[in-house]
Amino acid sequence: MKNFKNSLLFALAFTSSTLTFAQNPQSANVIKFGGDDNNTLFLGDLKSTTIFAYTIPNTPNPDAQKGYNIENLGYQISKLNHTTVDNIIVRDMAVNPVSKEAYISVDVKTKTGYTSTVVIANQSGSLRNFDLVNTKHTAIKVDNAPTSEINFYDKTSLRSFTFTDIDYFKGKLYISGMSNAEFSSALRVLDYPFNNSKVATASVEFFHGVHNQTESRAPILTMQIVSLNAEDYIVAAYTCTPLVLIPLKDIKGGAHIVGKTIADMGYGNTPIDMIKFKSQDWNKNTYEGIILSNRNRSAQFVNLEDIAKSKNEKGITTNIGFVEHAGTPMQVLPMTGLIQLDDQDDYHIAAIRRDAETGNLQLISFLKNLYIRLDDYVSEYDQPGYKYDANQEQIKQTQNFILQDQGLNKYLKK
Repeated sequence: MKNFKNSLLFALAFTSSTLTFAQNPQSANVIKFGGDDNNTLFLGDLKSTTIFAYTIPNTPNPDAQKGYNIENLGYQISKLNHTTVDNIIVRDMAVNPVSKEAYISVDVKTKTGYTSTVVIANQSGSLRNFDLVNTKHTAIKVDNAPTSEINFYDKTSLRSFTFTDIDYFKGKLYISGMSNAEFSSALRVLDYPFNNSKVATASVEFFHGVHNQTESRAPILTMQIVSLNAEDYIVAAYTCTPLVLIPLKDIKGGAHIVGKTIADMGYGNTPIDMIKFKSQDWNKNTYEGIILSNRNRSAQFVNLEDIAKSKNEKGITTNIGFVEHAGTPMQVLPMTGLIQLDDQDDYHIAAIRRDAETGNLQLISFLKNLYIRLDDYVSEYDQPGYKYDANQEQIKQTQNFILQDQGLNKYLKK
């Protein structure tokens, strides 16, 4: 078995890849900004198993410092693409670090299937389509994608896990997903720019405390690269919902990596997105952390200082049962219905959310360190005749700050 495993890892060492130019994507499943100047939009196309890199021109945005308050995003996207709301699927979102505009990858249903597009949204509420054909780009093909035609529960294809997330760090592109190997949970790494790049693939395993087993086929669903005590790591989230640390230095062609499970964020859940960001607490102290958005649970915050402590402590290596949480401390945030997240600016986190009452897709911003939208609630403060006393001045100021950011000035508290 050992010789077989070594042969398998050798075969994974360097996948054959093809560098191409003037090719156009067939789908847009995963997008992420990066590059040394933050002016590159990376796009993962699972239909052609190709990674594209678009050079984004610097477009002035006079609304860059404002929050997003687009309540009817689905309608606007469907109108822009001459279809109806029930014919669009949002796949991913990335905020341009320079212009602060939101790039949204969307599948649009046609008579023959789905076509993909990327829509650019501005804080002013205007939308436009991104030109996937004529914008300057390069591409590199990955040749070890899953080949099985399996559809899980007749709705989710195995091939849809080829690319699950992308991250750029120090001249390299890291891609999570699956390969066609027996140990199919994969992390791919390649140099960017793509000139003469080779795609190197490593396989990943970790211990899943809720499932009470080592898993090497469950794909990473979302990830972020973090620096912990001068060492660089991937923080990876999987289904049901282990949080795993993977050293960046171990991701090499042919490597088989055993990740360290530092937390379980709750059973019966699918993580959707993970962002890394900085903010300040009420005492002006800067803190850094990650937010994990979830399909079946509320969003969760984990401080990077706690992740750094977990790196040096014993991880989860035994059965923990069906628990709500174990390992690295976390804080539950009042952010639900989230589909996609991204760090927007010093004050905002951008989110695509589905409204629980109307079902509408929304592109909205949450203020950091608050993580609420005031019009989501009707409380005592909103009742007719309510008066703030002298001890509630800070509460009133905070509420007014949120209302102004949401463009709800007519509801300012007096």
